[in-house]
Amino acid sequence: MIADPALVLGLLGLPPDAPVEIEPLGDLPGSPERWHIAAPGGARTVIVRCPLDPEEGANHAAMMEALGSARFAHMPVLLGFAGQATVESEPEGVTALQLVPPPGAAEAAIAAFAAFHALPVREGLDWGCTPGDLYPPGEVPLHRLGFAADERERAREPLLGAREALLASPFGLAHRDATAGNILLSSGQAWLTGFGKAGYGPQLFDVAAFLLTSGIEAAGRRALAAAYGRERGWEASATVDLVDLLGILWGIEELLGLPRKLIESLGDDAATAHLKLGASRIDKGMRQAAGSSPVAAAIRAALWPA
Repeated sequence: MIADPALVLGLLGLPPDAPVEIEPLGDLPGSPERWHIAAPGGARTVIVRCPLDPEEGANHAAMMEALGSARFAHMPVLLGFAGQATVESEPEGVTALQLVPPPGAAEAAIAAFAAFHALPVREGLDWGCTPGDLYPPGEVPLHRLGFAADERERAREPLLGAREALLASPFGLAHRDATAGNILLSSGQAWLTGFGKAGYGPQLFDVAAFLLTSGIEAAGRRALAAAYGRERGWEASATVDLVDLLGILWGIEELLGLPRKLIESLGDDAATAHLKLGASRIDKGMRQAAGSSPVAAAIRAALWPA
């Protein structure tokens, strides 16, 4: 277990001898845990989270506190702390890695992202950085993804254009790990979870990450990106094109980091399976146009010619 039961039970105002059943939500040390507690008057279930990385754990806790103070509704409720661990409510939802999003769930997730990005919250990582600091110029190592020299050369200029579009896109409060596994969904509802990497960053990467890893087809991604634009008061078609373009950049970055993530997840078969499923969805989604950006079209023509 990752927290002292006496601290958790005391926090919840429960007797110190209340029976507790702990269900790890992963096979690696530091994985979150679901605690089922046989409390007087009825059972209670909470999520206890204490990442191994101290910075990630502290950032998650700080974000949960800040978002709670801002009355952000689309996340688990922070019930308190047990040492360094957060104790959180468990929303009655599942991720899009576990099943097809229920009716209205993807739309609810888009609304949750729009509300999150609009919060006047300055918490988390990298607020002292500029967009250029976070995404410095440099060659994209496409050779590591198996692209040939002529494909890389054709993609060079449009990828530079995509980086310029990224740097000009909205930066601010961002989740920065908004893959399907960190978004809980139920019919017409969505909750963001896992704020260990949150802070200052490109907000449309959050939208692209969710859309690409949720297995949503191109037409659905177009509609949801347009809905996000409308929620933010932006021109819908321009938002669609920008989300589609930046989705390629985000997807390449995510796939380049996949080998490291797979090594880190060794010993956790479920986490490994989720990473592989997400990667296959990203690869498929990047190839399928969900917008009309000429820069995105040029990248696709270079890397995935028909």
